[in-house]
Order: sequence, then structure tokens, then C-alpha cells
Amino acid sequence: MRLKSPHHVKFQVLDLEQTEVFAQDFGLLTVERTDQQLIMRTGGGDAFAYVAKKGNEAKFLGLAFEVESKNDLESAISDHGASPIRELTTPGGGMAVTLVDPNGLEIDLIYGIQRINPEEAYKHLEMNAPGQYTREGRFEPKRPMGPAKLFRLGHVGLFIPSFAATLPFYRDVLGLIPSDVYHIPGQPQAQIVGFCRLDRGEELVDHHVVALMQSQTGETACHHISFEAQDFEAQFMTHRYLESKDYELVWGVGRHPHGSHIFDVWRDPDRNRFETFSDTDLLKASDGSRVHNIAEVEMDVWRSDPPDRYFE
Repeated sequence: MRLKSPHHVKFQVLDLEQTEVFAQDFGLLTVERTDQQLIMRTGGGDAFAYVAKKGNEAKFLGLAFEVESKNDLESAISDHGASPIRELTTPGGGMAVTLVDPNGLEIDLIYGIQRINPEEAYKHLEMNAPGQYTREGRFEPKRPMGPAKLFRLGHVGLFIPSFAATLPFYRDVLGLIPSDVYHIPGQPQAQIVGFCRLDRGEELVDHHVVALMQSQTGETACHHISFEAQDFEAQFMTHRYLESKDYELVWGVGRHPHGSHIFDVWRDPDRNRFETFSDTDLLKASDGSRVHNIAEVEMDVWRSDPPDRYFE
């Protein structure tokens, strides 16, 4: 089984109307809305990327990955005990099976969801630099202050009770490759955080699609969901827009040292973390894995805040 890409996330929320208002301000686009469910997409051509179901408790329900063929769904059933194949009733059609990770999160594998035409992107940002003065004879247009133009769901960060008990599922069942792993100081064997990427052979992929973070309280939850924005200029302008709406900022705009992507993180009405990212590292399967002492890791190379604040 070879995963192609993350496809969508699923949440249970307390108030669909408040969630929709925030998510639209963040940059997601509404596809369908009923009294019980909200379905939204990015502007990158996906049929949907975010599902919110109304409930009495705010919680993360799971995430979905796209696979290459129906055979992959059948293999997930025969090799890993996935649920039977079902036809999807969400936008774009298609079919899916469901696996359950060691912590009870639903991992849907989907195939055959039809894409739609993508929205128009901003004109590419050209930057002048010493010896590379590419922006000639024109003024560089600034991005408007407003909701982000989002292009895809890039990755999901998960709080999990045990990194050691969880990693084998994501590595051996889903086929993900650890890119960067953090261990407790002085105990290289005590690994507690891992950023894992797709295995697409020698095809370049994002630094990670899932981040596994061992929680200090033993909880299972979503740390953040992350959508790709066009560039840092667009992120800063959306940052200003969300700030003007008095939404709660978590951290940003910053740059992670591992993955290198520029990030900006905000809380929705249920205090879930929504992130935009741009300019991430791309790796191949042959690039292997790196292991780090977590005490030597920064979360933001542009700021001096302690890393543990990022995991609160």
C-alpha cells in the first residue's frame, strides 16, 4: 500500500456556525452545510479537505489519506483488518475503508474522489537578492489583507499517549518514513516526537504528513492541522486579517528548523489549532531519518520562545 497524499480531516465541534465563520476567515471554502455537518475545501482542486460534525463535545475524529487504487483498499482489509469498502456520499464520490490507529483515531483510506478545478493563485512572488535581481521594471504587488488562499491539506500533528506504541502503525501499516525524531535528553532510545513523510520512492514529498507528539498528560488529540498557503507574504497578510478579527494566536509567523516551513497557527472556537504553511523541505525515501536531542531543538528559528510552549 502506497499513500498518495493527505486528503481530509474530521472533527466534532460544538457550534457549526461559529466554526464555519472562523474557517472561512482562515481561508477554507464551504462546500456543503447542514444542521449536523459542515464540509469545506481548499482552493487547490480537492473536493473537500475539512469535515466538521456537530456534537456535545469538541474532539478530533480522524484523518484520511488518498491511495493509488482500489487494490490498496482491498489490501488494507486483507492485510490490516480495515473495514469493508464503502461508497462515499461526500462531494466527489469515491470509496473508502477505515483503519483504527493504536489510540482509537479513525484513519480513512480513500480512492476515486473526483477533483474540481483549482482556484487561481496569486502571481508568483519575485524577490531581489544580491547577485539575483530578478524583479525588473515593475513594482511588486502586495497580497491583500484577508483570508488565506489555501491549496491543500499538508499535514496533521497528533498528540498520542506513547510514541513507541504508535510509531509502528504509521511506519509499518501506513508506510510512513520518520524524517526527524526527537528523544529525551541523555536517552537516545526514549523517542517522544517524530515527523513522518510519505514513502513515494525517489519522488519528492513534504518533510512530513503526520507529526506524532507524545503528550505529557497521556491524551490522544489533534495538535494542529496545516494547510499550504502560497508564500510568506500571503501568510503575513492573513495574519494581520485574523488579528483584526480578534482570533486567538498560538504562534507565528515563524519558521521551523526541521521541515523549514514558514508557519502561522491560530485557534478556532473550540481551540483547535489551524496552521498555514509555506516553503517546506522536500525529501525522497533515500534521504533517510535524523534523530535529535529534544533539549537542543528550537521550534522557531526566528524567535527565542522555549519549544515546550508549542506543545501546550
